[in-house]
Amino acid sequence: MSSYFDLTSSLWKWDSPVWLLVLALTGMYFLLQRGTTGKRLTAFATSMFALVLAYVSPIGVLSDGYLFSAHVIQHLLLLLIVPLFLLLSLSKPAMESLFNRPLMNRLGSVMAVPFLGWLSGLGVMWFWHIPSFCNASTINYSLGIFRDATFLLAGLAFWWPVFSPVKRYHLNPAVAVAYLFSACLACTLLGIYITFTVISVCPAFASPVDRIGILNLLYDQGLTPATDQRLGGLLMWVPPCSLYVTAIMVVLKRWYADIEHVSAPQSTVTPGSLREAHQ
Repeated sequence: MSSYFDLTSSLWKWDSPVWLLVLALTGMYFLLQRGTTGKRLTAFATSMFALVLAYVSPIGVLSDGYLFSAHVIQHLLLLLIVPLFLLLSLSKPAMESLFNRPLMNRLGSVMAVPFLGWLSGLGVMWFWHIPSFCNASTINYSLGIFRDATFLLAGLAFWWPVFSPVKRYHLNPAVAVAYLFSACLACTLLGIYITFTVISVCPAFASPVDRIGILNLLYDQGLTPATDQRLGGLLMWVPPCSLYVTAIMVVLKRWYADIEHVSAPQSTVTPGSLREAHQ
């Protein structure tokens, strides 16, 4: 029984330095977004929870050279979930005021260029899954930190043209739908490649170093390197596309609401009010 609890506790990394980042981001958030409540506060809490989950939970431990599938989950959290909910948590008036400054407006405009956001978001996922780069960033701690930072920054760049708190940076709805749909296709292609290739996408996971004595347990559960890579490919494929489709639905809903808002004043005009206006 004691060995079971020892094994379970070893899968949690409570001393992860990510707590420092969470503390810094939380301090900055409450300093810059004073008075934020309700949905935006919930979105920020979700973003921070996803960040902690990526490193402190078994996802973080298993992604560190044990399971490629855990490695994929960690990077999807960093690229898609943490930045998305962080943007959704930002107050529109506060960010409008910040991005009215010339330098910040220029930065916001550059980030709103769809090609740059799309290339950043999809490019990092493809780049860091080239076998040599994936292997090196898994083995080398410093390179791994740099890799994870690029995921977070690329995620912000990807979601900015769609969910920026400053409305003028939003893509035209039709363009936003194409932007998100093409991202789904790119993730699908990468997921298919990883799922069905016979090449080890990340050699470090093909022959892991068993630091905490869990490798036999993982293999007994059927998580051999080949099965693990196929699972990682499916995770790269299905969850991101599900998120992109959900985002497309949000964009279409927002588009429909804008159309209704524009047409609403016209619908309030009645024949009687027109006669009164002429009189």
